[in-house]
Amino acid sequence: MTARGTTPVGWEFWYRIWCGYVVGGLVVSGILVVVLQREFAGNVWGALAALTGLLLWCAQLAPRRDNPEAFYHRTVSRKSVTFVAGTLVFFVAAGWWSAGAVAALMVVYALIYMSLPVRPAMLVAGAASLTPLIFTLLSHTYVPLGLTVSLIAVVCNPAIGATIALAIDRGEQLAVLLRQLEASRADVARLSRKAGSAAERARLAREIHDTLTQGFTGIVTLAQAVESELDSDPALARRHIALIEATARENLVEARAMVESLAPPELSAGPLAESVRRRCRRLADETGIEVSVEVDSTVPQLNTVTEVVLLRAVQEALANVRKHSHADSVTVALARVGKGVRLSVSDNGIGFDADDADGFGLPGLRSRAREIGATLTVTTAPSSGTRVEIEVPS
Repeated sequence: MTARGTTPVGWEFWYRIWCGYVVGGLVVSGILVVVLQREFAGNVWGALAALTGLLLWCAQLAPRRDNPEAFYHRTVSRKSVTFVAGTLVFFVAAGWWSAGAVAALMVVYALIYMSLPVRPAMLVAGAASLTPLIFTLLSHTYVPLGLTVSLIAVVCNPAIGATIALAIDRGEQLAVLLRQLEASRADVARLSRKAGSAAERARLAREIHDTLTQGFTGIVTLAQAVESELDSDPALARRHIALIEATARENLVEARAMVESLAPPELSAGPLAESVRRRCRRLADETGIEVSVEVDSTVPQLNTVTEVVLLRAVQEALANVRKHSHADSVTVALARVGKGVRLSVSDNGIGFDADDADGFGLPGLRSRAREIGATLTVTTAPSSGTRVEIEVPS
């Protein structure tokens, strides 16, 4: 059934057609009563009053504009039986007072078929088809005409009923399809919101992993070093404390920028190459690893999204060098390849088995690379160092 407060698309149009048919049919019947008053003796005013009563009856008890269910789900109920009975009473009264009023029989058919299921409606409409013959037999006039009209009505009744029933059934099917479409749209919207939320959570997780998590890791590492250096090398301890403060401040800036736009603030302070050099200097200062940076001067200007991905790739690769590689030398290269760019981070550490790699870093980098159409390649093996390479096409 249609949801409360909603009506099927197109219902307004068909409701107007139905109302126009009923009103138009009754008006034409009234005109025929007046025009044929000389041919058929009778009470013209009584017939017109009965037709007017039928019109008011339809206005009060027929399916309302805001109730399409009454059309689409017809049942034998007290209301439907009362409506059909009242319709027949007004029609019979009009036809009794003037033979011209039998023209309203086509309207009566529509009212019957739109109120009852097909089979009982066909029986009632068939009985109504005999009224012209009954009227002529009771008045002993125009019997052949009454018989002809009744025979035509009896023959046409099934066809008219089938047409009306088919139209109503098609309307009901359309209403069902529209309800299913509305439900499908709601499901699609819900799934889209869910997918969007999941994608946003994944993106935020990557941002946090590539920024705040690595900064906090550096702070923890330096704090552990300071603990052992306070007595043995106070100067080095003070240097590391200064690095802890600097890293904490950078993390704070990263967090604020993430809230505002999720774009790395260091990219707004200069080109990508300079941001990469700062990351490499930090690693060298914090760990003592020898880090060399090779930047091709012909590297083209990149959009912000691509620069973010490349910078995060450097961060992730350097974080892995810090935590896992045991390397003493790292090379970071940013070069032009055709119209594209290639970024590589190579170390001489212990390497690892790429098939057994877990954690969030490399999967997050692969996801980032796919977002910009780039290719991520990780070349490594135990005791053979590691090379992380990301290539952005033109």
